Amino acid sequence: MLSRRSAEIAARFGARAESYEQHAGLQRAVADHLARLLPDFERPSVLELGCGTGLFSRHLVKRYPEGRFILTDAAPAMIAECRRNLAKLGASRISYEVMDAGEAGGHAELDLIAASMTLHWLPDPNAALERLRRLLAPQGVLLYATLGPESFAEWREVLASESLPSGLPDIKKLPGVVEEERLVPDQDALSFLRRMKAVGGLTPREGYVPLSPGQLRRAIHAADDRFGGRITWHVVYGRLTP
Repeated sequence: MLSRRSAEIAARFGARAESYEQHAGLQRAVADHLARLLPDFERPSVLELGCGTGLFSRHLVKRYPEGRFILTDAAPAMIAECRRNLAKLGASRISYEVMDAGEAGGHAELDLIAASMTLHWLPDPNAALERLRRLLAPQGVLLYATLGPESFAEWREVLASESLPSGLPDIKKLPGVVEEERLVPDQDALSFLRRMKAVGGLTPREGYVPLSPGQLRRAIHAADDRFGGRITWHVVYGRLTP
């Protein structure tokens, strides 16, 4: 059963499942980057957390044609889109589960656990990673891509300097980081916010009081004036073993 917080996030993403990939260019690029780090396995048992519409799942089934896959997401609508997208590839040996990534379990001796742009939604990513490591086979690998602690630094700075509340979560450092990059996909602050909304990514942290229209306009103008509207995504890529 999903927690209230997980159910809220799942509902927001699920409501945009059918149009998600039209606005998920950054998430697609991250999935492509993460795929370059996939280990060499012949017939792995694979668990993916937060499969979404299958942006990374497609890499998995292409890389491991003899693999067995358990693809999971907290949003049933996302799983339905993933199933449709992978059906076009003729992929087999796949099962789908509605699963809260922060409470993942029920499987063991997995060769590969993967999560692309999922961990930052969890209340305690470090604890989740430690739990997941215990599900790995002795030679297994846990691979992830997620937001790093420097994400959206410009937006955070603007809100603080304008004495405005922030709904952005605090992002902690994670173990096993092997690569990182900084991406600026949007030309101005309004485009950044529209991107977040279009992919269901505006679920604020608990207790957040949304900005009024006037406050939001003030923050957008300040970000455009101080930083040219450029908001940075800090993405980290990690690899862990048992």
